[in-house]
Amino acid sequence: MKLFNVGALELVFILLIAFIVLGPEKAIKTAGDVARWIRGLTRSKFWQDLFSTSKEIQDIPKKLMEDADIKNTIADLDRSTGEIMKTFRETGMGIDKELNSDMGENSATESVDNKKSDAV
Repeated sequence: MKLFNVGALELVFILLIAFIVLGPEKAIKTAGDVARWIRGLTRSKFWQDLFSTSKEIQDIPKKLMEDADIKNTIADLDRSTGEIMKTFRETGMGIDKELNSDMGENSATESVDNKKSDAV
């Protein structure tokens, strides 16, 4: 809960200080007066306009993204990136297989050559 950018713990601290400074009787009367003042403020036209304007300002980035269709563009880019990565992986696997098969042929040729030289 935040009202006037004051958290719950801060509010408790303010009430505790008010209770100590004003005493029990004045603190209760002052708390009632402050509550009536806050209620009047939050129900006023000014507060409602301020609150709705604040909401609109917070929603601007979301609306801009929707208007620019950025979500779909990001999804398309993610999809394309995934396809490219898949192609790279497949190509890398193909190259590895070719290298391994070439190395296998070379080692087989070397072993045949070694046998021939041993025989001579």
